[in-house]
Amino acid sequence: MNRVWQWVLLTGLLLAGSAQGQDVLRVCSQKDSLKILLQAAGELDDLPYRIEFSSFPAAPPIAEALGADAADVGALGDAPFIFAVAAKAPIHTVAVIKLQVTPTMVAVVVKQDSPLHQVADLAGKRIVTTRGSIGHFLALAAMRQAGLHSRDAQFIFLPPGESRLLLDNGRADAWATWDPYTSMVQLQDHARVLASGEKLFAGNVLIVANDKAIASKQALIADLLARIDRAYQWANRNVDAYAGQQSAHTGLPAEFHRLSTLESKPHRIAIDATVVSQLQAAADLYLDEHIINRRVDAPAYFDNRFDH
Repeated sequence: MNRVWQWVLLTGLLLAGSAQGQDVLRVCSQKDSLKILLQAAGELDDLPYRIEFSSFPAAPPIAEALGADAADVGALGDAPFIFAVAAKAPIHTVAVIKLQVTPTMVAVVVKQDSPLHQVADLAGKRIVTTRGSIGHFLALAAMRQAGLHSRDAQFIFLPPGESRLLLDNGRADAWATWDPYTSMVQLQDHARVLASGEKLFAGNVLIVANDKAIASKQALIADLLARIDRAYQWANRNVDAYAGQQSAHTGLPAEFHRLSTLESKPHRIAIDATVVSQLQAAADLYLDEHIINRRVDAPAYFDNRFDH
């Protein structure tokens, strides 16, 4: 019996059992993004197990929840994942969603009338971001490209909501963040992009599970990943319908979400050498900038048993 059919049989048996006992899979994401996606695509209909969703404003708390066994599966950017495993969180990446990186997917933004016009201008300035986030990573990568290091600016670490307030009231000179926050401050506050992640951010969304869940809920995780895969395929085929669902939850114009999906084209990819090397490069940058205190061996933190 080949590996694929072994998985089919295992999934069928375990899901049949879980339908009776109503096994639970605890899933977390930023701003309910996975719940909105799965719900819009109809992938939450007739589930043979129960999903408990939780929502966070940023990825680092998701990583903390996974590491503390307060959640089974969650979606993270590569930067917060690195931060978590460097702290020895018992988690592994089980799937990867690839995004085409758009100008506002992750960016360093400044107020419209800011005197900052290039990354080099950040020297000596105050950058607010969420520690261990993809915004934090982008700020470091952009500064490195401009010949600067983290010590050349003052970093202030806060959640997204508080970060926006600091930028608004002038207590921070720049905010390193990600969508939908980048789009919100551009649409509502007329902020402008100082540095974009287009050539600096890999665009990999990591679907991460804690090690206990990988050991005890393999069939449920495999089923969830298949549903996420199908849901993204549906979203790419039904951009307007998906945008409407997103808009109802975020309050942002549906057109913003429509363009985001059209441009980013989210889709599941295999865990391959490129994905691993991209994570390693990001981890090495964190180590070089003394953001983490030990080297992360990227290949050790991927589990490809769920690859399709």
